[in-house]
Amino acid sequence: MFTKSTWLLPIIILCIITGGSFHAQAQRKKQKAKVDTIHMVTIDSATIRKNIAALAKDSNRIRKSDTSVAILINRIEDYTLMLNEVMSSLRRGFDTVNISNGLPMTDTSLALIKYNIASLGRTPNINDIYTNKVMLEQLQRKLDSWQSTLFSYYDKLVGINDTIYSLRRDSAMRNIPAENELYGFYLGQITNLILKFHAVDSANKINLIRIGLLQNKVANRYIEVSNLYEDMDYRLEQHSANMFARDYRYLWRPHRDSINPLDFFPVLKNSLHKSGKVMGIFFTIQWPVFFVWLLLAVLFSWWVYHNIKRIKQNHTEEEGETILQHTQYLYRFPIACTVVLVTTLSAVLSIRYPILFTEITWLLNATALTFIFRRLLSPTLFRIWLLMIGLLFLYCLNNLLIEVTYAEQWGLLIGSIFSTVLGYRLLKETALNTFAPSRFIRPVIKLFIVTSIFSLVLVIFARVGTAKIMGSSAIVNTVMALSLFTLVKILMEAVYLQVEANKDSSTFISFMDYQDVQRKSKTFLAILAVVGWLIIIARNLYLYDTIHESISDFLSSPHQIGNSDFTFSSVIIFILVIWVSTVASQLIAYMFGSTGQTTSGKKTKFGSALLLLRLAVLAGGVLLAFAASGIPMDKLTIVIGALGVGIGFGLQNVVNNLVSGIILAFEKPIEVGDVIEVGSRSGTVKEIGIRSSKINAPDGSEVIVPNGDLISQQLINWTRTNRTRRVTFLIGVGYGSDVKQVTDIIKSAFTDRKDVLTLPAPVVQLIEFGDNAVNFRVYFWVGDLDNAGTAMSEVLATIYTALNNAGIELPYPQRDLHIRSIDEALMKKWEKPGTDEAV
Repeated sequence: MFTKSTWLLPIIILCIITGGSFHAQAQRKKQKAKVDTIHMVTIDSATIRKNIAALAKDSNRIRKSDTSVAILINRIEDYTLMLNEVMSSLRRGFDTVNISNGLPMTDTSLALIKYNIASLGRTPNINDIYTNKVMLEQLQRKLDSWQSTLFSYYDKLVGINDTIYSLRRDSAMRNIPAENELYGFYLGQITNLILKFHAVDSANKINLIRIGLLQNKVANRYIEVSNLYEDMDYRLEQHSANMFARDYRYLWRPHRDSINPLDFFPVLKNSLHKSGKVMGIFFTIQWPVFFVWLLLAVLFSWWVYHNIKRIKQNHTEEEGETILQHTQYLYRFPIACTVVLVTTLSAVLSIRYPILFTEITWLLNATALTFIFRRLLSPTLFRIWLLMIGLLFLYCLNNLLIEVTYAEQWGLLIGSIFSTVLGYRLLKETALNTFAPSRFIRPVIKLFIVTSIFSLVLVIFARVGTAKIMGSSAIVNTVMALSLFTLVKILMEAVYLQVEANKDSSTFISFMDYQDVQRKSKTFLAILAVVGWLIIIARNLYLYDTIHESISDFLSSPHQIGNSDFTFSSVIIFILVIWVSTVASQLIAYMFGSTGQTTSGKKTKFGSALLLLRLAVLAGGVLLAFAASGIPMDKLTIVIGALGVGIGFGLQNVVNNLVSGIILAFEKPIEVGDVIEVGSRSGTVKEIGIRSSKINAPDGSEVIVPNGDLISQQLINWTRTNRTRRVTFLIGVGYGSDVKQVTDIIKSAFTDRKDVLTLPAPVVQLIEFGDNAVNFRVYFWVGDLDNAGTAMSEVLATIYTALNNAGIELPYPQRDLHIRSIDEALMKKWEKPGTDEAV
């Protein structure tokens, strides 16, 4: 790096050397000039040396000094390094090859669009206008990108130019060494510096001119594209305003009232030729789009194949086949499902693509669905599906036509009638309910029928352009609705395969319950599918831009409450960010906490740290929500102040539980998976929440315990450091039994038991002589407290059998009853008839 003062050095000598060259040339034409300037027209080392020597004789302009030799040499070296760096940058050049090679393609695209505009007749196709707009938008983006690149190059060249010419202002370079040897060394260095300066200056000027010319070409095309884009917007507005106006002749007047009589096949040929060119140009500009979709298909296919392979490896052939048979789509049709995934997402997201690309996406999607439905649908439904695919193909071909023809008008009429009849046939087909719920499929079919009838009415009244839009929208919306429904099932099956393939692994997926995941995600995916379907409907009816602009204007328009300004978009962003952070917090707890599927005795390694992570996510979400929505951060202080007032009045318990949760996270008296006792309740810790914690009780209930109770009350943690537990029970034998024999029998019950620990060893103690038995207390330890009940039951059964075999009595409770008096009437009832004895 060179400082500004360093940059100002050698060019001043160049200015001194070259500044008078043009003046010298003029003087030579009039008179013999004095040798006071250097003529630098021919740049070579000999000429430079000669001119410097001549200039050194002029003491008014050049000063000889020995005191500044070191400074001069250092500055010359610095300038030489700087010019070398600049020259290296210029030699690497600026990559404008793509821009230069892309300009002919831009000219070809503009020529094609101009030809289409010139050929638009009385009944232009809105698809053609929209395709032109899409192409112009793509060109506009490309040209804008080129302009940004060229402006950055131009700024660099201007900076280099300013750096070079700033060297002329270094007056220190007027000094030259007085000593002859130093002067010779200095002369060689300054000669090389001047040569480098002229080379850099020449290269920089060439690059400036080249970039400037290229900028001019790009700017001219950008202006032309912008003008054409505005023209397409105007034509679309005109089409929307005259959408229901008659644009062709009536069906019953084929030879009269001829607005635009064209033959079908020439129009079809020209339309296909034009669409092919547009598609080629679009692929040239937006080829990364195709690469992204291809990459998505490859990754999804690999994911599915990998999970299927793992399921087969982790299970026997019969078990693996049983698991895989639960997938109705992916296991049977993996390639078709991949095509459905990619094409459906592309159809939803391809808002700014040419009509031919969109139609290819539709047809690929329908073809993949046909392979799937061939085995899943009944023969009747599959035949109806094939008829719908035929209609889709005809409408796709019809959408490419640039102009309306009489044959196309009749085709629209027949197609709308056929679609209406087909829709009524689908409504009566009860087998359709086995494929999809009626609450989903019946509204779609009804919309299909209504749109087809509307298209029929429009074509009869010679509103051909709008009839084409309605007819195409009817069949496309129905096919894409079925595709979105199938896609939701495919994604659910993909999650199912992922869970089943990793059940035996140590990853968090092994803790996941597929039924729980399915229940939580199915609704979310269904909502996304409905939103995607509405987007497809709006785009097919060419209402998407209007709706998008209306919603954008509504959300971005400012509103005021008191002294605060806000927009609905900021409110939505605020709520959305808070919601996402909340969902992320819950997802973290689900994935890394206990899901109810944890194996007995298995504790999560994350423990209470999850609470801190969830708190961090929520706090970050709140701060991000304020920042993203544009709400001033000083408003947050107001909220915190209001919260402080609320705490003082009625939120003490909430804050107490919140702070207690943080204490639990840092102190870690309990962790997820611990077996604890709090008060009269006991169970396994399922979740340590922000305000409360969840405990799974042994009876199957789920106890919600406030975090404050876990801190303030006495807490027993049976698994804080280990899962061992001491088990105690009492046993009594009859009086007269051999105490040593009883003790040996009890101890023998613990021999060779895996659940019972040998260290500490079991202990048998005689504790008392009871009313009717000699009582012993027995202590033993188990390695896992979950096995304590089973171990004690087995030990007691063994002891009981051994005592019986040894003839040792296990006494019943005995009581002596003394009767002091009794009623005479009762005594008479107990006496036997004819005797004096009582019964």
